[in-house]
Amino acid sequence: MKPKAITFDFWGTLFTEGKAFLEKVMPARYEILLDALSEAGHPAEEHEVREAYRQAAIAFEEAWKAGEHMSVYDRVARIFALLGAPHDPGLIALTARKLEESSLLVDLEALPGVGALKELAKKYPLALVSDTGLTPGRLIREHLKRQGLDVFQAYNFSDETGYVKPKPEAFRVALEALGVAPEEALHVGDLPQTDIKGAFATGYPWAVQYVGLREVNGEIKPTAKIKDHRELLPLLQ
Repeated sequence: MKPKAITFDFWGTLFTEGKAFLEKVMPARYEILLDALSEAGHPAEEHEVREAYRQAAIAFEEAWKAGEHMSVYDRVARIFALLGAPHDPGLIALTARKLEESSLLVDLEALPGVGALKELAKKYPLALVSDTGLTPGRLIREHLKRQGLDVFQAYNFSDETGYVKPKPEAFRVALEALGVAPEEALHVGDLPQTDIKGAFATGYPWAVQYVGLREVNGEIKPTAKIKDHRELLPLLQ
């Protein structure tokens, strides 16, 4: 494999939320929503908020599978509607912002071998092609800085461009910023349906599936599978 540039997925490929995230961030998110609903003059019980949050997450997932990006604003608006709270655009926007910022309460968990990206960045221009949920692109950049992995020259975050994988546009935005054609690039991601299928559909000759967190099977076979990002170094030789 002799690519001129490498693009990476973020969630499930480079980082995962991890246990500390669930223990600290999730309760904070419920608290933010409880406060917002009280402010809207429509207080709710925690179990009601948890259920509305869960339903909004399912709606987000369905939109994502349909190739659409559902904003955090729309997710909060849905939670308000499910609980019968009045639609207050200013309060919804403020609540959405607080939910996003809550992701900075803890550090994300790095997946095996991500330190190899520093090595790769010396030889290849790197870009991120990531679909985002409650943690938007601006905060993923912040997490990368915290982890000392500020090594990317270009990004496609679905909350910034509206392009969700496997749409070729999601990959092209990042590649065009690098000045590299799809035919000269390699993509690394964990999901066959979005990462592998999307990269090949865009015209990439190589798509490597990262299976160090979980292995998802798909109809489209990757060029190679790796469990640790350090395995990319010999592959690229």
